[in-house]
Amino acid sequence: MMKTLADIKKQEKQPFKIPRSIQDIIPIQRIWADGICQVGQTSYSQTWKYTDVNYMVASEEDQEVMFLKYSSLLNSMDSGSVGKITINNYRMNQVDWEKAITIPLKEDGRDQYRNEYNQAIMEKAVGDSGLVQEKYITITTFKRDVNAARTYLSRAGAGLSSHFSNLGSRCNALDAAEKLRIFHDFYQPGLESSYHFDLQESMAKGHDFRDYIAPQSMVRHKDYLEIGNQFCRVLYLKEYASFLKDDMVTRLTDLSRSLMLSIDFIPVPMEEAIKEAESRVMGVETNIHNWQRKQNQNNNFSATLPYDMELQRKEANDFLDDMRTRNQRMMLSILTLAITADSKEQLDNDTEEILSIGQEYLCQFATMTYQQTDALNTALPFGVRHVTPYRTLNTESLAIFMPFKVQEVQEPGGIYLGINAISQNLILCNRSNLKNQAAFLLGVPGSGKSFIAKELIVPLILGTEDDILICDPEGEFGHLCRALGAEETTVIQMAAGGKDRLNAMYMVEGYGEKNPIVSKSQFIMSLVQQLDKNGVGPQHKSIIDRCVAMVYEDADNTGKPCTLCDLRQKLMEQPEPIAQDIALTLELFTTGTLDIFGKESNVNLENRILVFDIHELSEQLKTAGLLVITDTILNRVNINWKRGKRTHIFIDEFHVVFGNEQGANFFDSAWRQFRKRGAHPTAITQNVEYLLGSPVARMMLSNSECNIMLSQAASDRQELASLLHISDDQMSYCTNTQPGCGLLKYGSAIVPFENRFPRNTKLYELMTTKLGEGVFGGGGNA
Repeated sequence: MMKTLADIKKQEKQPFKIPRSIQDIIPIQRIWADGICQVGQTSYSQTWKYTDVNYMVASEEDQEVMFLKYSSLLNSMDSGSVGKITINNYRMNQVDWEKAITIPLKEDGRDQYRNEYNQAIMEKAVGDSGLVQEKYITITTFKRDVNAARTYLSRAGAGLSSHFSNLGSRCNALDAAEKLRIFHDFYQPGLESSYHFDLQESMAKGHDFRDYIAPQSMVRHKDYLEIGNQFCRVLYLKEYASFLKDDMVTRLTDLSRSLMLSIDFIPVPMEEAIKEAESRVMGVETNIHNWQRKQNQNNNFSATLPYDMELQRKEANDFLDDMRTRNQRMMLSILTLAITADSKEQLDNDTEEILSIGQEYLCQFATMTYQQTDALNTALPFGVRHVTPYRTLNTESLAIFMPFKVQEVQEPGGIYLGINAISQNLILCNRSNLKNQAAFLLGVPGSGKSFIAKELIVPLILGTEDDILICDPEGEFGHLCRALGAEETTVIQMAAGGKDRLNAMYMVEGYGEKNPIVSKSQFIMSLVQQLDKNGVGPQHKSIIDRCVAMVYEDADNTGKPCTLCDLRQKLMEQPEPIAQDIALTLELFTTGTLDIFGKESNVNLENRILVFDIHELSEQLKTAGLLVITDTILNRVNINWKRGKRTHIFIDEFHVVFGNEQGANFFDSAWRQFRKRGAHPTAITQNVEYLLGSPVARMMLSNSECNIMLSQAASDRQELASLLHISDDQMSYCTNTQPGCGLLKYGSAIVPFENRFPRNTKLYELMTTKLGEGVFGGGGNA
């Protein structure tokens, strides 16, 4: 026996005790608040949870890079410790699962829409039925006391964080409550919502922490266990193929069953590993020499060496060369798989399926006989190994059991955005968890942008009390909001000669990033530049800045709100000829046909849902209208910020505001204020190339952590891939895709998605823009 394995067995050896209660089955002896567990006399373990990465959708080159980085992670393990990679498939409690993804009914006359929305999501959730996959790495070390173990595990955790970060993953240590919850949910399925553990409270009451996680009962059989009301069986990988594929672990964990797959590995010190490998080479050569000598004794001097001996010689020499020249290490590994089922029949069927999967990969799984309890403790992330079917592998052979598949986005309180195109799991996004809540919705005409935007708006109207502000250049959102929001909705119809008016000079306390007068001056400069294509020069800026300050000073003195008419009058009083030119430019917005922005507002801006419909504005004036609307939205965001209320903003045809420098600067400033003041802005555009032509827009796009990319033109795909650091293979999900399908970049996650909503619903009729399918309506106040 190898010295490393003998030492670990000696350190892990426990005196045999007959279990007196079900709690005695659990191998944890003590646990500390930071999650460190004592699992032997000198054995201490800690578990880290890590996030998945997009291995399955990466190109071959990227997969090779990830493989090498994962190999480097395995190589970084110290020889004096033992590692365990665990993949945990478990089902959320059905009640909790439905509560997490559906909108609660309120009996306010709109429950018909809530029921349709909930049913649509639950139909998509049938594929996984609340199945959640979490991944852990557990390190066990052997130290004289917990303080020495904590020092070592703290250092090991820093190393793990660095290596997982290189892979594009995040790694966080689990505290005591989080780690014990893993075992509670495994032992007591269906009671997940009843879990509660407070270490201080438990100690004060004198309770054993194992009482909180232990199953109600456990009956041991020859080849399976009865744990409470469920059946469990543990299998192990008995025979390995000479050639393995990197998707074997993914194939096993894709089963729609609760299971726990663990890969234990013991790093062997390099000196001992080389000595062991040399011994094996020497043993193979001795066997070959003895065979040849026997053939010579039989006068068979031309005998050819058997194939199996040639293969043994090659494998032994390659194994030794790998360690000497290719930075490979020797690893002793065990792969165990614990599956659970509601009945013995289902358990047997699942076992047969796993055995058949193993055969597909030329491997052989076997059931642990009369060792099911020990095997289960080995499969769970306790950090112990009570069974010993070790297999000697090098680093790359162990890394081929790749534990990565595809990134998932399933956040508590998240809004449904579709299903993961790879795993078929729900995508639930809660932008409050992002550092930057701004979002971009990009796609060519007909790719489904408007439909997805409405799909984001529906749960906000029906399930929250947040404010929703929409800039609607095509008149698409008013009917939906009136149908769902009723008395909470104001649809503001902006049209030349129309009755609805917005005061472009309206400004609340706290307006702007720093100086409100400076920010308002910048807005007026943007507006003037949209009207006068000759641009705004330094002299224009000085005069506008001076007059804006004077107008607001007069307003403070008189107590009367100022308007664009007041600003134009102040400009006409200035001695400079340029001031008269600016006043003439503003005439259209004050006494001309577009006085809808030049006087005091006459619409209800207090409602929770505001839709600014600029469909009837001419194309050359839509940009100016969009600027005024954004300025109005900025004031509302400031009011809500002081109230502690969240605001959701949707701006369609976003690219038009970047036609000049002043408009781009104003929107850039507004975008930053939205983020700082509790608002979640969403920009919608089909002209991605036009948007990317502005350096300011490119910066806004690259800084936004939520980007929904539907089908894109070829030139746009290249620009987006370069700007957002997305591989060509991932961008293929934005190539000639069906409406509603594409790629989501959410924080560090990049997820291909599909989004198809049931057509036979009232909600679909309200959300679709396809002629003959939707219900369309005009503007007007509700």
